[in-house]
Amino acid sequence: MLLYNHLALMNLQAEVLYTHDHAGRITTINEYIDQPAPRFFWGQTTIGRVIRFRNDVPNALARDIVQLVDRGDSTLRLVDVIKAFEKDTEIRGFWMGPAYVFNEIVTEYTDATLVTEDNKYALEPGFSTLLSELKFREPCFMVTENNMAVSVCFSARKTDKAAEAGVETLEGYRGKGYAMRVSLSWAQAISQSQRIPLYSTSWDNYSSLSIAKRLHLQLYGTDISIY
Repeated sequence: MLLYNHLALMNLQAEVLYTHDHAGRITTINEYIDQPAPRFFWGQTTIGRVIRFRNDVPNALARDIVQLVDRGDSTLRLVDVIKAFEKDTEIRGFWMGPAYVFNEIVTEYTDATLVTEDNKYALEPGFSTLLSELKFREPCFMVTENNMAVSVCFSARKTDKAAEAGVETLEGYRGKGYAMRVSLSWAQAISQSQRIPLYSTSWDNYSSLSIAKRLHLQLYGTDISIY
């Protein structure tokens, strides 16, 4: 796998999550369908930070936010950033969570099934939305029971340099290690394609945090998005 420092990984993630204009401003979420993009993305690492503004954020506000981010304690900075955005326009959403990279691919666990044209029917019972989006989510791996997919890992967003994992397991099949199997198979495939496999979640998504812990993923920073 290609090696990147934490700041470089955060830059890669920003590019995976969003499309940007020539000025480096966020234009849209990096998806095949239009979705609201955040006004502000802040990726903090131990060696620096990555900041992106949506292309309609006033330049004066962007300058003020940059000054706030570069000043003082991180907790206090975040409070001040939120207040600054609220003065401009009411905040409609807030997201914060850890960002990870798959450190080493453990090959003995990478035994999930690659979803192909021949077996994609197994997604229909539990993952019909994913089935309809499959060409945008490849590669996709699944664990099946009785010819039905019960756990999947796919490319939630991707570029030619990196991809972000999306992991889902049907409620009745959790706690069996299936999420580890599909995630590691996906990460191995991404790594073999000379891209970096990334994983992020929110601090209140305890099941997702548990997966990251069991996979021994490397934490490289914290993401904050303000809408």
